Amino acid sequence: MECRTKSSTSSTSFISSSLIQFQLSDCGCHCPAIYNRAFAAVDSANTGETSVNALSRVLGTSSLPASTIDKIISLVSSRTRVSRLEFFVALALVALAQSGKDPSIERVAALAQQNALPEPTLDLDSLVPSTSTFGQYQSSGDVIHAPAPVRGYSPTTLGMHRSFVECSHQWCTGLPREWWKKQETVYVNILGQQGFILNRYLVYEVATDRGAPVPRRYSEFVFLWEYLVKRYPFRLLPALPPKRIGPDETFLEQRRRGLARFINFVVNHPIIKEDGLLAVFLTEPSLEEWRKHSSVSYEEESASKRVDRIEEMSIPSDLEEKLAVVRNKLGFLIEHWQKICLLAERIVRRREAAAADMSRLTNSVKSLVEVNERCWRGDECELCAGVRQGLVHIASHTQKHADSLEHRSRIMLYSTLEALKSQRDLYIAMRDLLIRHDRLSVDQVDRLKKRVETNSLKLETVRQVQKEGWEHEADKITGNIEKDQATIASLLNRRVFIRACMWHELRVVLHNRENALLTQTVQAFAREEQDFSEGVASNWASLVDAVSGMPFE
Repeated sequence: MECRTKSSTSSTSFISSSLIQFQLSDCGCHCPAIYNRAFAAVDSANTGETSVNALSRVLGTSSLPASTIDKIISLVSSRTRVSRLEFFVALALVALAQSGKDPSIERVAALAQQNALPEPTLDLDSLVPSTSTFGQYQSSGDVIHAPAPVRGYSPTTLGMHRSFVECSHQWCTGLPREWWKKQETVYVNILGQQGFILNRYLVYEVATDRGAPVPRRYSEFVFLWEYLVKRYPFRLLPALPPKRIGPDETFLEQRRRGLARFINFVVNHPIIKEDGLLAVFLTEPSLEEWRKHSSVSYEEESASKRVDRIEEMSIPSDLEEKLAVVRNKLGFLIEHWQKICLLAERIVRRREAAAADMSRLTNSVKSLVEVNERCWRGDECELCAGVRQGLVHIASHTQKHADSLEHRSRIMLYSTLEALKSQRDLYIAMRDLLIRHDRLSVDQVDRLKKRVETNSLKLETVRQVQKEGWEHEADKITGNIEKDQATIASLLNRRVFIRACMWHELRVVLHNRENALLTQTVQAFAREEQDFSEGVASNWASLVDAVSGMPFE
């Protein structure tokens, strides 16, 4: 983090170290309640950071001059986002300025070491909610929830012939009509750190419509994933986001979103969503206690399920060729979807940066208005008054544009980008499924058939020779043959079941999700971009009208 003070341009390292000392979790410094209340007001997603625009809105309730607010924001951060620590430093600087003292990072660091952080006077009740605030899932308690995934965009046209869709929709697609509108949503939110000093761990809140929200650790997500992979090895399952020692807030937020994508995929899978352990994971208050008193069966799905004759006949004879078509293009699809996600994230960051710069521009223009409040000619100077009023209009409209940019970047971050990453995850899951299929579908049928043939010949020989005790030996060989034949029958049923699974995942899960959900995402993106562009054009058109009367002389 780069910070500059008025006194010295070489104090960056001191400021950085001061901020580290200021970190409340390490130094044990008491933080006034208004610090957390103010940050919670602008960090609705509980990500541990907020925008420069949001910080400007909070500082705007302090009644400080715009020039002072501009100085404080410049001191705290030059990035597009502001961390919780930087936000708290800004509030401490506000308190110093309100008390008539020079706001400096060094003074804040000294006060933090003395456990005497000043309390600013802020009118948070008058704080205008950010336009980037999404509808939240609210549970009992004070947990701030991440925005809900954007759902329910119905395609305006499917471009399909009516005669084609007159057949049973579920027979054609394997899913109910307009299934994409009926997706269940699971919210994964960060509750915070728990445990002792040497055994700290992050706890997530998992909230669904099935019951009260439940706390879950990352290790419990791993337990669920490992169970599902063993239970449903021939089903599409997205991978979990990685674990890292000493993660930062950005990594934790990315992992939270990855966990949310994983669990939302699972609860909307046509087969896996009915799993009993999944229901326990989503509803049991303490999974750790439940595991102590319950046993979990990792038996493969094929051991307890059978494919009926009609289902078996519906499996195409060229299934391997169809899978080969998908297999051959998966590498290309994954590579390009990763590139699309990266580019979309860059677009979001650029819009966040533009919003931050527009907010800083607003503060600078407001500072100009304050400085030019009096003209050397006196109050009767209409030229200065007219130009100053024009600057007021500019500040108002640049602030509106900053709000619009922030709102649009938040929507793209929490809906569009997540939808694109879900598409990428889908193809990665298909690649992993094919790898598991190649590894786990191998069986011993051919070897067992040869052993049955060998034992059958041996049995025939024993019966013909009829040596002493041949009845016992014949019974033993017969038992081995029957056992092998039962195993062969079971393995052949498993082969059919595996083919049925692969056909289902290809036809029902992959084909539907890669098309319908992409249509949903594209239509939502186009509609949102249109609304954003029209809002921006309207804002600048309004500014043109507002400044048309600015005087020249």
